[in-house]
Amino acid sequence: MALTCAACSGGTSNAPAANSQAPEDFKPITLRYANQHSIDHTATLAAQATAEEIHEKTDGRITIEVYPANQLGDWTQVYEEVMMGTIDIANTTVPETYDARANASMLPYLANSYAELDKAMGPDSYLAGKMVDIQAAQGIKFLGYSCEGFAGIGTSKPVPNPNEVGVDKGILVRVPSNDNFKYPTEYLGYRTSTIPYSDTFAAIQTGVVDGWQAGPPNLNYLNFRDVITYYYHYCMDQEATQIYMNMDVFNSLLPQDQKVLQDAFRKMWTDSINSIEEEDAKYIQMLKDYGIEVIEFTDEELAAFADGVRADVWPKLAETYTQEFLDELLDSVQ
Repeated sequence: MALTCAACSGGTSNAPAANSQAPEDFKPITLRYANQHSIDHTATLAAQATAEEIHEKTDGRITIEVYPANQLGDWTQVYEEVMMGTIDIANTTVPETYDARANASMLPYLANSYAELDKAMGPDSYLAGKMVDIQAAQGIKFLGYSCEGFAGIGTSKPVPNPNEVGVDKGILVRVPSNDNFKYPTEYLGYRTSTIPYSDTFAAIQTGVVDGWQAGPPNLNYLNFRDVITYYYHYCMDQEATQIYMNMDVFNSLLPQDQKVLQDAFRKMWTDSINSIEEEDAKYIQMLKDYGIEVIEFTDEELAAFADGVRADVWPKLAETYTQEFLDELLDSVQ
């Protein structure tokens, strides 16, 4: 069932030419908003609140129907449908198919602390500006990021010397089939396997792997609390999905409605950055209350992980992202 709320869009750059109709002549429209998050996920709740705000501020000219939990298809399908205009707006992971840089928010230790998040991927960041251009080339309006937590490693057994890098820990963890995750996990001393995400719970349960990487505290609690007994909060990467919209649909809106959309989604974006430390802390406590041992690292240890990964792993990713892009991105956060 679609969750019917009220409308959409936000962003970072000057709005393109818009519909020149008078407001009273604009025929109200309904837009479909797809996301990959569960119905009760923070990102879904934020989308509903943003939609309601936009509906009110556009005097009912725009209504949005929010379809959570991949109801309109998985993230690769949704992205292509937004390109075509068969889905209007989405909040999903973005495929690397058309430009690998689109997934740069997943670079390991792009930010190594909550304090660095805004500089790394906030509305005024270098990365945000690049996303505007990258997505525009695909006929898509980039509206922002939804930051959903720093990722760690959940395991079914204790990890020896978790703060030592480059030493084989004898622990096999599942990682996504993307070098952004494989290389830094191996740098920290873990062995990796790229089994499908859908098989991960059973693989940990049966001992095929000893754990998994690429999920923040909320996913470790919501999806894996019954098969992990340890959680290591490495803050390796930010679980961040993109909010984006078909460019032609955006351009069809009245200028004042374009601004409403961009302002509302910019607020959703910044709210996600400002609240993520509290969100992570909430689920870390829930993990502890469930009986899972949580290992957190000092600021100095996290900074050392970040420095090492940026020096050792990032050069290996230059073939994917280009060295120029990585250098400019790193300069922007240091």
